[in-house]
Amino acid sequence: MTMTSPAGTDSPMTEIAAQAGWVERVVAAFLRGFLRVAFKPVIGPPFGAAVQRAWINVLAFSMPGRSGVLRDWQDAGGVAVEITAPKANANKGVILYLHGGAFCLASPKTHRSITSHLAFESGMAVWTPDYRLAPEAPYPAALEDIATVYRHLRSTGVAASQIVLAGDSAGATLALALAIQLRDQQQPMPACVMLISPVTDPDLTGPTMHSRISADPMIQAGWLRQGLRWYGCPAGTANHAPLITPLHGLPPLLIQVGDQELLLSDSTRLAQHAGYCGVDCRIEIYLKRWHVFHLQSFYLRSSVMAIRSMAAYAKKWDAS
Repeated sequence: MTMTSPAGTDSPMTEIAAQAGWVERVVAAFLRGFLRVAFKPVIGPPFGAAVQRAWINVLAFSMPGRSGVLRDWQDAGGVAVEITAPKANANKGVILYLHGGAFCLASPKTHRSITSHLAFESGMAVWTPDYRLAPEAPYPAALEDIATVYRHLRSTGVAASQIVLAGDSAGATLALALAIQLRDQQQPMPACVMLISPVTDPDLTGPTMHSRISADPMIQAGWLRQGLRWYGCPAGTANHAPLITPLHGLPPLLIQVGDQELLLSDSTRLAQHAGYCGVDCRIEIYLKRWHVFHLQSFYLRSSVMAIRSMAAYAKKWDAS
């Protein structure tokens, strides 16, 4: 179902209904309840980074990746990277995928439920950097690490036009920040950028930060504030304030977001701003879904379909 784009923009906005069938409905309902009990109360204040990281690592066992892929680790200019590739790798392009976790949690291992499907569906190798985390390594450590991996990829002979930047949540924020930085430095740009539920407003003033409090089963505003405070990016830093930064000259942009999450308006406002700036931008809003529901791809057909849409977008723009 296609919505009318906001007045004055060129960003197609599509609402995607939840997958039909009673099994999908029951599983989705169970997962919402599980997240409300096992994730939302623990991830964020009053708990510190060590407790949250330990619990995230436990929960990761319940979100396995798919078969049909190969994994390896590589040093990329001093940054450890997990490389996930399909067994039949017919595409020379690379997806540089940045995991989420409010700048302070998670790792390539916790996001294999996304990266394995993305590699399998796209036929492309997925590089996931184990970038430094806050609060031990605040801004700009994470951004420096992913920029290092991007340069390393290019030094190995991968053209910028064969690289797709992607990420979820804080990782999506970093992906967009890197794209803006590359543009400002007049560096070769990636083929496209794919964002899952990015944090685009560091002040957290979006209307759905209030209207989705009850609906969002996964994240609390306190966790977002905690992560942003630990990350410590100075206010007004252009590439971390994309809603007030000119976006002209960026590559094509795909945004995916759930309609039940606090950060919904961060995505819709980004799409609107990108359209005003002339960026080729598409936004997909998944009905009855939550923040980075892609992580539950082992259980939900809608998660697999969303990742499949990302894979198709990556293949559309990749120059391999």
